[in-house]
Amino acid sequence: MSSAHSVQFFDDPAAVLDVAGDLLAAEPVVLSVVASVTHKAARLFASGRPRPEYPMWWAVVRDASGVVVGVSMRTMAEPPHTVWVPALPDDAARLLARAALDRTDRAGEAPLTSANGSSAAVRAFTEETLRAMGGTVHEGRPDRLWEATRIVAPAPAPSGRARLATLDDLDVVTAWFDVFHAEADVQAGRAPDAEPLRIGDARQRIEDGDVWLWDVDGEVVHLTGARPPSFGVVRIGPVYTPAEHRGRGYARALVAEVAQRVLDAGHRVCLYTDRDNPVSNRTYAAIGFEPVLDQVNLVVDPSGVPAATLASRES
Repeated sequence: MSSAHSVQFFDDPAAVLDVAGDLLAAEPVVLSVVASVTHKAARLFASGRPRPEYPMWWAVVRDASGVVVGVSMRTMAEPPHTVWVPALPDDAARLLARAALDRTDRAGEAPLTSANGSSAAVRAFTEETLRAMGGTVHEGRPDRLWEATRIVAPAPAPSGRARLATLDDLDVVTAWFDVFHAEADVQAGRAPDAEPLRIGDARQRIEDGDVWLWDVDGEVVHLTGARPPSFGVVRIGPVYTPAEHRGRGYARALVAEVAQRVLDAGHRVCLYTDRDNPVSNRTYAAIGFEPVLDQVNLVVDPSGVPAATLASRES
């Protein structure tokens, strides 16, 4: 199965930015995950941070003329170390899968059992993975990307105020990071994963000024994260309110305030939601966010009975 495309792997995020920076800058909202993760990794490695033990690589896809047309990555710390798959023609996505499978086998990395990103490309990538590994596939959490160009502040605003988290808040931020994905699954009507994803290093994000809190008379009731700008785009997330404080407008108020600060600073602002979560989708639409695109997450169970090809599935 031939392809006019080529795939080159990188372990150095700074090299990825050098090679693929023009593409990331041209689509800074759609590629905000790749851009922000790659910029952060480049900063950490430049500061002397050792490489993690989990898989961390990038793959640059070029067309027949050598032009960069996509950047994939496997950088997620938690199993199953999901591969980000950009929008690519089917033949290029399949080539990427074969190259990633070969790299994974040679490096002795955890199997490729999860892919996320552009729907058609993820399905082609996963179909090629199934062809090599066998097994079954199911859909994981579906994502929706949103962008706001103007913010409608809630009126009236709830009681309390926004403030940046400090290391005095480390325990609560860490706890909320740990439960975010599991509770989001429940809110969307799904059973949470047995091993839910974690957000990452709460201490590092607090020290980077990435975490905002809503404070009511000294009690922290809500958290909103915001990544540093990458190619002029700030990605908000996670957004979390404990169950006992929900329904009082804290998420709407803090996301609106953080997003307005981003726009006032001259940046663009985006965020992701769980497509199945009606609460978060209504919240962000109400303050001015508009859908940009939907993405898919496909998860492979290599021990399962081989399923029909994904080409027969509804996209």
